Amino acid sequence: MRLLVFTQGHYGERILENIRTHAPRDWIISRISLPGDLPPIIEEPEEAIDGLGLEGEWDLVIFMGESPSAFSLLPAILESISASAIIAPADDYSWLPLGLERQIKSEIEHMDVSIVFPRTFCTLAPTGDPAIDEFARVFGSPRLRLETEDGAVRSVKVLRGAPCGSTRYMAERLPGTRIEEAGSRAGTLVQIYPCLASRRVDRHFGDAPIHVAGHIAQKAVERAMEE
Repeated sequence: MRLLVFTQGHYGERILENIRTHAPRDWIISRISLPGDLPPIIEEPEEAIDGLGLEGEWDLVIFMGESPSAFSLLPAILESISASAIIAPADDYSWLPLGLERQIKSEIEHMDVSIVFPRTFCTLAPTGDPAIDEFARVFGSPRLRLETEDGAVRSVKVLRGAPCGSTRYMAERLPGTRIEEAGSRAGTLVQIYPCLASRRVDRHFGDAPIHVAGHIAQKAVERAMEE
């Protein structure tokens, strides 16, 4: 799979590092850095992306902007490349307000592309699109295989991990935990990682994204113990 990753700061850079570490060897991964000092309002998106070196055909674009200005460039970027699908996560509501998300969907509606906006990135699940599903086979909503012995967790295998790497961090530290405490400890470990999701309450959830990520990890452990 040919994967083009856009980053704008620490959030995307750390996720990209984890993807490169754990992606299948046959994935081809390229990266483009977006300016961190984009103006609040971009009148001419085409001029703003000039010089980024946009070209080529890609199976999947991972767009990790860290500001509304960055996300506002996405339609112009997609006009400049050939891509089958886009994953544009937002672990902070301020980066991608719902109104802007709807605007982006409207502006690219004429393009033959699939797009998802996971909030948080670790909520990503298969959608039926081949490229998104190939990525979600490895990264997204955590899936685990868990073994227990004498009332405690003996081992944890990551079948699908959060893109930021928090699932593997948690899995390495969970063995030895009592079964009845494993779910809640998993949620705590993910937030200690530190989780990249915002600590501010997101109106989309009515909760802070970092707490959502913790709940997702807890549920993944609880499901694994039931299997």
